[in-house]
Amino acid sequence: MDSYKSTAQLKGIAKEQSLGNYGTLISANVMIFAIQLLVSGITTVSTSGSIIIVIINNLITLVVNILLGILMSGKAFLYMNLLYSQPVSTTDIFFGLKQQPQKAVVIQSVFVIVDFLVSIPAQVFMILYINKPSYNLMAAMIFALAIGIIVNVYISLVYSQSFFILHDFPDRSAKEILATSRHLMKGNKFRLFYLNVSFIPMYILGCIAMFIPLLWIGVYRYATTCAFYQDLIANAGKER
Repeated sequence: MDSYKSTAQLKGIAKEQSLGNYGTLISANVMIFAIQLLVSGITTVSTSGSIIIVIINNLITLVVNILLGILMSGKAFLYMNLLYSQPVSTTDIFFGLKQQPQKAVVIQSVFVIVDFLVSIPAQVFMILYINKPSYNLMAAMIFALAIGIIVNVYISLVYSQSFFILHDFPDRSAKEILATSRHLMKGNKFRLFYLNVSFIPMYILGCIAMFIPLLWIGVYRYATTCAFYQDLIANAGKER
C-alpha cells in the first residue's frame, strides 16, 4: 500500500514553504516570462501566412525553445531550494547555465520536438483552410489539434520530473534522467494530471480578476508540482 500525499496535502506543503518568498518567486517567474517573450519577439521572422515563412518561424522557435531549457532547469533548481527549505533568489533561474546545461537542453528538446512534430498537421490544415475554406479541412484541423494536445499532455506527464531529477542526481546522463522520470511516473501520471487540473478554477478566477492573481497562482502551482516530486522520491526510497 502506497503512502503518497493527497493533492490537498501537497498544496498545503507548497503554501507553507512559499510563505515569505512570494516576492522572490513571482519576480523569478516574471523574469523567465520576459526573457521568453523577448527572445520570441527577436527571433520571429514574419507573420506572413506563407507556408515557407511558417516553417522558418517554427524552426527558429524550435531551436530557441530548446535552449530555453536552461531556464527551465534554473526554475526547477529555485523551487527545489524552496521545498528543501534552502535560501532562494531570483538569480537561481540562471543556475542552469552552471549545472549541466547540455543535459537541460537534451531534456528540453524532448518536450519541444514532440510539440513541434504534433503541431505540424494542424498547422498545415489551418493554412489550407485559410486558402480554401471547407468543412472537411476544418474537421481535419480540429482532429489533428486534439490528437496533438493528447500526445503533448502524455509526454509532459511522463517526463515531468526530469528537471528536478537533474538537480538531485547531476551525475546521471540525460538519457538516465529521462528514464528515471518515466519510472517514477508509472502509475502516477493521473495523479499529476489531476493536480494540474485542480488549478483550472483558480486560473479562471485569476483571468476574471484582471489577471494579476495569475502571478501568485503560477508560483503556487509550480511549488505544488515540486512537492509532488518530493513525494515521488520519498516513496521511491521506501520501495527499495
